[in-house]
Amino acid sequence: MSKGPKNPSYVTLQRLETELDHLKQRFQMGKELKLQWMPNDGPKSGEVTGTTIRIYEADSKKALDTLRHEFIEYLLTRDLVGPYKRLINKLISLFEEEMYERKEKLVERLQELTR
Repeated sequence: MSKGPKNPSYVTLQRLETELDHLKQRFQMGKELKLQWMPNDGPKSGEVTGTTIRIYEADSKKALDTLRHEFIEYLLTRDLVGPYKRLINKLISLFEEEMYERKEKLVERLQELTR
């Protein structure tokens, strides 16, 4: 892929990068996000993996819409779903500790019966 300014792929990538910078500034959030534009005919328009927004749309307008969608979804997931995930993981951890202690006590009781 040529990197000349008249190449449509280069222009689309530049638009996407400019839009991501604009979104970061406008929302004052998501500064950690990076962009990958990987146009293909797959079933997904885009996704966020870690801190990378991947855009799969080849069409420039659809790619920009997808970027905006994925950016907003990332912020919502990070700020709204993230705390729930942390809470659930903490509860699971506490439950596992409790069950381990109960199991150890039961093992000790049963071991006493074998003496």
